[in-house]
Amino acid sequence: MAGTTRRERMRAITRDEIKLLARQQMEEGGTAAISLNGIARAMDLTAPALYRYYGSRDELITALIIDTYNALADALNKVAEAHPPQAYARRLFDTSLAYRAWALSHPTDFLLVYGNPIPGYDLPLEQAMSAAQRVYAVFLGTMQAAYLAGHRPRHAGYYTEVPLICAPLSDANPPIDQVVWLAGIAAWTKLHGMVLLDLLGHLRGAFQDYGVFYRLECLHILEDLNLHQDTVQSPPG
Repeated sequence: MAGTTRRERMRAITRDEIKLLARQQMEEGGTAAISLNGIARAMDLTAPALYRYYGSRDELITALIIDTYNALADALNKVAEAHPPQAYARRLFDTSLAYRAWALSHPTDFLLVYGNPIPGYDLPLEQAMSAAQRVYAVFLGTMQAAYLAGHRPRHAGYYTEVPLICAPLSDANPPIDQVVWLAGIAAWTKLHGMVLLDLLGHLRGAFQDYGVFYRLECLHILEDLNLHQDTVQSPPG
């Protein structure tokens, strides 16, 4: 925090403490359990004093969601960047594994973003979109590079027939092709569905090691993207 005043540093510390307590509330009572009054009591503050840091419960929730998107994107980027840009299959495979690993190690944050809606809360897209797109860009960036290198998804013809409501990350550099955008959505919904079912315990008892199944499905996604499995060494467990 170089260049900041002591008052600014103390304000940042207090805001972080508020977010920490909000996460504790969610761990104990779910995403709908966030209460500014409860946080104020825990910090020995009055409610009006707390509102100087976050003007409303919704403002606090939005800050937590943006933090979550950025933390997840940072973790995924770190894994992807451990491999050369042309190692498309390896980057996507390891990033897919990292997506599940992050969710399992940060279940409260993951469910805040991807779990049940919070009653009475509407996410302000204009505030959260940039952070949210960072998560998808980790996958889409590699997929776009593979596409430009000649790796066409198996169902590329089908994807060109799907009408879109919005442009696929029009501000991305390089721009994301519609085929890549839709193939990426298809891949992400499959990954996300598997992770969410795992996280919520719906598949408990179905597998001795769910990680093996998840890895195999990640390899199938690479097949759909016309990337070669033999470039990926998948550990057995």
